[in-house]
Order: sequence, then structure tokens, then C-alpha cells
Amino acid sequence: MAAIDKISLKWLEDAQARVNGDRGFRKRGSIDAQVGVACGADTFLVSFDAFACQRVRAIDKGDLRDADFVVEMTAERWERFLAERRAGGGRTLLELDATDGVVHAANPRKRLEFLRVHTSVQAFFDAGVGRLSPVRETASSY
Repeated sequence: MAAIDKISLKWLEDAQARVNGDRGFRKRGSIDAQVGVACGADTFLVSFDAFACQRVRAIDKGDLRDADFVVEMTAERWERFLAERRAGGGRTLLELDATDGVVHAANPRKRLEFLRVHTSVQAFFDAGVGRLSPVRETASSY
């Protein structure tokens, strides 16, 4: 039976360790973002700086104002999202946002930040379920 993934501080810290240990994550480029994660009543802030996830912490809901954007789902929806990603399929956060509006931001500029960094944020959650997202290699140097 597959493990059930639940968003928690421990789960996010494990995802942080995995993504920081993945050399392929650096190939995605620099990411400077404060990502809010809302799972039911639980809220977290995941801080990315340069080529790594620098910090994960539990926060009060009011502190989500410090996030560039917030990914918000019910606990059940997070579990389904993570289970589908663990199984090797399922929709990405970008696809979920397009249909279900799971990403929220205080203003349009911060909303655009999600679109700029969404592949790195997706890689973080995929690493959390033990699935490292492949990085497409660019053409070789001249």
C-alpha cells in the first residue's frame, strides 16, 4: 500500500531536504520566492533563495501576507494531488490553478511570480513525494 502524503511541517522539511539534494534542481535556474502553503487550517511559508529551498516554517494564517503567492487547497485535495503526483501522473499546480484557482496573490505582479517559478515549485512538491522532476537539457554549448 502506498504511503499517504499529508502536508505538514515534517513533510515540507523532507521535501526541502530532497530538493536541496537534487543536483537537477539547480538546473532549473534561480528561484527567489516566498511560497505560502495553506492546507485547511494549517499554513506554512516555504522560502526559496537562489538555487535552493532555504527555509520551511509553520506560520499563522495572517503571516501569509509575507508570501509572494499562496497555494491553497483543502487537506483532502492536497492528499489527492500528492497521491496522483506520487503515482507518476496527476495534474500540475499550474493545471490545477487554471481550473480550480488554487494559487492566490495580493496583486497581479505577485501573481505573475507564480507563473515565473511554477516549475521549480512543482519540482519541490514532486521531490516531497519522492518523484524528482526531469529537467529538459538545452542544446549543447557552441
